[in-house]
Amino acid sequence: MMEKVAEAWGVEMRRGHTKLAVLTLLSKAALTGYDVMKEIDERTLGFWRLTAGGVYPILRELEKKGYIKGTRKPKDSRRRKIYEITGEGKKLLKTASQKQQQIAKTMHDLISEYAQDIFNTKLPDNLPSLPPDIFTMVKYLKGKPVEEQIRILKKTRDHMLVLIKRIDERLEQMVVDKLG
Repeated sequence: MMEKVAEAWGVEMRRGHTKLAVLTLLSKAALTGYDVMKEIDERTLGFWRLTAGGVYPILRELEKKGYIKGTRKPKDSRRRKIYEITGEGKKLLKTASQKQQQIAKTMHDLISEYAQDIFNTKLPDNLPSLPPDIFTMVKYLKGKPVEEQIRILKKTRDHMLVLIKRIDERLEQMVVDKLG
C-alpha cells in the first residue's frame, strides 16, 4: 500500500519537474515534443525518460496558458509542431526556478534532520556533503572533455563510497550498542 502511495507522489512530482524542464529547454531553443523527450533523456544519461503520453499533454497545457507557442513548420521533410517559450513563459520559468531552489533546500534540510533523528545523534561536522543531484551533475558535465567527465564521475563515486563507509560504521556501532 505504501509503495503505491509513494509511487503516486513520485508521478505528481515528476509532472511538475517536467513542466520546469520543458520551459528550461525551450528557453534555450525552439524544439519539437520529440526533441524535448530526447534532450531530457540525453541530459540525464537515460535516468529520466519522458514518454509522448507524458510530454505532449504538458506541451498542450503550457501552450493553452500562453507560456509557450507552437507553430507548424517543415522539419526533416515533414511538418512538425515546433514549440518556443513566450515572454510570459520566461517570467514563469524565472519564478518557478527560484521556488524550486527554495523547495530543494528545505527538503535537503528536512531530510538531513530526519537522518540525524534516525542515527539518534548529531551527524559529525566532518561528514562530507551529499554529492550534487544528478541533474546538476549532468548539466555541469555536458560539453566537458571526456577525460574531465571521467575525473568528476570518479571523484563523485569516491565521495559516495566515503559516505557509505561512514554509514556502515555507524550501523555497526548501533548494532554493537543494542546487543552490548
